[in-house]
Parts: sequence; structure tokens; C-alpha cells
Amino acid sequence: MEKITIQKVVFGGKGLSKLEDGKTCFVPYVLPDEEVEIEINKNKKSFCEATVKSILRPNKYRINPPCKYYTICGGCDFQHVSYEYQLRLKKEVLEETLKRIAKEDIHIEKVIPSTSQFYYRNKVQLKYDGEKLGFFKTESNEVVDIDSCPITDEDINKAIDFLKSFLEGKSFIEEIHIYKSSTGKALVKFITRDFFELDFENFKERFPINLSAVAIYKNGKRLKTYGTPFVFEKIDQYTFRVSIDSFFQVNKYQIENFINEVLLEIPTDKSLTVGDLFCGVGTLSIPSAKKVKKVFGIEISKSAVKDAKYNARINSIKNANFYETSADKSGDLLFGFNPNILIFDPPRAGLSKKLIKKILQLKFLKKIIYVSCYPPTLARDISILKEGGFKLEKVKMIDMFPQTHHIEAIAVLSKP
Repeated sequence: MEKITIQKVVFGGKGLSKLEDGKTCFVPYVLPDEEVEIEINKNKKSFCEATVKSILRPNKYRINPPCKYYTICGGCDFQHVSYEYQLRLKKEVLEETLKRIAKEDIHIEKVIPSTSQFYYRNKVQLKYDGEKLGFFKTESNEVVDIDSCPITDEDINKAIDFLKSFLEGKSFIEEIHIYKSSTGKALVKFITRDFFELDFENFKERFPINLSAVAIYKNGKRLKTYGTPFVFEKIDQYTFRVSIDSFFQVNKYQIENFINEVLLEIPTDKSLTVGDLFCGVGTLSIPSAKKVKKVFGIEISKSAVKDAKYNARINSIKNANFYETSADKSGDLLFGFNPNILIFDPPRAGLSKKLIKKILQLKFLKKIIYVSCYPPTLARDISILKEGGFKLEKVKMIDMFPQTHHIEAIAVLSKP
């Protein structure tokens, strides 16, 4: 046992402290300035990891976590923190990451909180080990059996008991994904080692949410679909079809804010061309098209591109085109359209050097709106874009994932 004082919270949600020998120690579920008693469980050459045995002097923003699985289930990091302080910690982490990696001493201009900090997730991926249904333990593949999750939509929570009963004797099923749209319809995926036939009508009748479709997957391939494999999202004035193999933002309270914050950075100018890379179902492309001359979207998912094209039609958008290709292979489209503004919303890996090299060759490109769920790669890419003549103008933070360490940022860069 050792007593330490936590200096700060770092990216990933863990607290950082220096031991007497100078070694850096990382501790989960702690807050700055707390004095804690720890037990070291991983001791490396330059750092160690520890667990808290007792809180000797708590931070004033520490609260009692509402979830009985907290610290056992690996889904949340900040349920012991008041929401106001969660936002402050995330803002500080984002600023520190940009300063350390991108050498940008920038103040986060705007923080957009979630109107609800609980029951916000419209999608979950439940794990099943043949007996327990729930989520993985922290840093483990062991399943924590749950009866509800306080950050997940209330109706999805109602499905957990039913699924436990349904899954009895079906140990070949490994995961169940549930997505519920803003219009109240659900899509369910079964990830399985062996194909099985489903009595869909009976399942649909008993399932607690209005069910649109169920699909069976094995080794990443959809084997069979029951029902209508898409749902609709209504976001402000826009309607989006989202198919069972497409992606949509998971915080139902933040999607409209997310769209609006990006739109604020796009001027109303009918001479402009906007490119949207990693465009998904057109969540940002379609609203942007109303402000500019033309929009083109690039997306590797065949399902999402089909949805985006459909969504342009149902929203009466005639100046948006969508293309199924990877961002890295989109050079001909980029140079063909020669955009004035580019929007990026890449996965955690960020942008490849190959893609950034192409972007920096676009002679009419004056603005980049970079949406990121992973600050380290955002900061890395900003650093490279700066070398190519871009300047970081502003950064906004939108809290898509309350109770977790995850940070969503919107960075705006410009070129003279």
C-alpha cells in the first residue's frame, strides 16, 4: 500500500501521480488533488498502474455513482464525478493534448453539454458468454452480467430481461446489437458462431421495442435479414434513413447540436463547393448542401452511401453527390471537385499521411472542419496540416459521451 496525491486526470480518464522514486503512476476513478491509498498492480520500467484502496481526501466534485456495476463494467469512467466537473476535466484534457502534440496553446472556445447525462445512448453492443449478458469488465474479455445500463436508452434497457430469456440454450450467440431510432423503431443484430433460424414474427411481438428488422451475422457477413432493414431518424427539419449496416451518432440528445455546430462554420455562399469525407448517411453533407453551390460525400460503406443518396432525395437536395470509396483513394474526386471547404469525421485512426498530402495540394481549399472522437490523432493531424500552411482557428467540444472519458471535438482550420 502507498499513499499518493493525484496531480491531474489525463486522456483515457485515469489520474496521474508521481511516486517518490519519480515513476509516473496511473490510477482509475480518482480526481485531481485527491489523496488516495493505492495498490500497484502493474509495474513497468517507466510507469506503473494501480488501483484505489481508499480515498483519504476526496475532491469536492466527487459524487456517489448511480450505477451498481460502476468500476466493474468497463463502459464508464466518470460516474464518480459531477457533470459540471466532467466537462471541465475533458476540456482540460483536450487543451493539454493539443498543446503537447500539436504545439497549440489554444482555449476551447465552446463546450456543448448533453441535455441529459444518462439514458442517452441509442445503440448498445451487448456481449453474451453463454450465461451472462452485458458488457466486458474493465480491461478484460469477461462479461459483467447486467439488468440495466444508466447511459442507455430506457426502452433498450427494457429489452435486456427479454433477451436473457431468449438466449437460453443459444450459447453460439456472441453479441447482440440494438439500435433504436428517434422515431421509436429498432434494429437488432445477432453476432453468432453458427447460423440459426429465427421465428421473427414471434420475436417481434415479444420484443419490448417496435422492431423493424433482425439480422444474423457470422464472421462479419450478414447471413439473413428478417423485416425491413432500416429505420428513420428525424433531426430538426431533416429525415435520415439509417440501414442496419450504416452508422449514426449514438447520443440522441446531441445529434442536432452536432449538425448545427458544424453548419455554423459553413458560410451561406452559392459559389462554394464542400467535400465531406467519411460522410456516413449524409448527416452533415445534406444540411450543408442548403448553404452552398454543391456538396460531395465520400464514404467506404456501401450501405451508408445508398442511404446518403436516398436521404438527399427525400430531403429534396439536388446539389449533393455521394461516392463509395475510401478516403485514401479519393484523389480523383478531390481534384475533380476542387473544394473550398472540407469536412472530416474519421474513425479514431484519423487521417493518413497519404490523404493529407492530397489535401494540401488542393489549390482552392481554404477551410477544414475536422470532427474527431480521438484527440491524440486530431492533434497529430493538425500538426501536419499546419506544416502545409493551415492555421488552427478554433476548437469546440461537444459532449457526446457523458460519464465516459471520450471526447468529441470540432476543430476549424483555415488557409489564407
